[in-house]
Amino acid sequence: MSESGEVRSVMAREDWIDAWFLDIWANASSSSLAEYVSDPFIFHLPGGRRHPLSHESYLSYLLLWRQKFKSVAFSISDVISQPPLTVVRYRCQAQYHGGWFNLPGKKQTIQMTGMIQFRLENGLIVECWLEDSSFELYKRLSG
Repeated sequence: MSESGEVRSVMAREDWIDAWFLDIWANASSSSLAEYVSDPFIFHLPGGRRHPLSHESYLSYLLLWRQKFKSVAFSISDVISQPPLTVVRYRCQAQYHGGWFNLPGKKQTIQMTGMIQFRLENGLIVECWLEDSSFELYKRLSG
């Protein structure tokens, strides 16, 4: 593959990763979800939970999450890719406004870290596995 082909490939990869964190997770963008994610897709959570999700149900969840966590900012720490799999390690900072597991909000700034593995088919995210620091965050907010 030519050097310019490599650059386009890297740029395309960065585009969908940025869209996942900055558009879909941080802003619940339905247009980015439609552009980069299959409908339905499979979302795996810690503990082996597996959820087939439609775009509609995932956007509903993201909108609820954004009511509890505002001013969300993501930063990407590492990306490791061996197609069709890509793993991203990230950090998230947000302001907690309450309502998550019935924990009161004090508008405090919170930080989370996590890793998410994506599986792509035909240029779309079809499956992802999430491991994050939600439990640690819960302990900090409840203690």
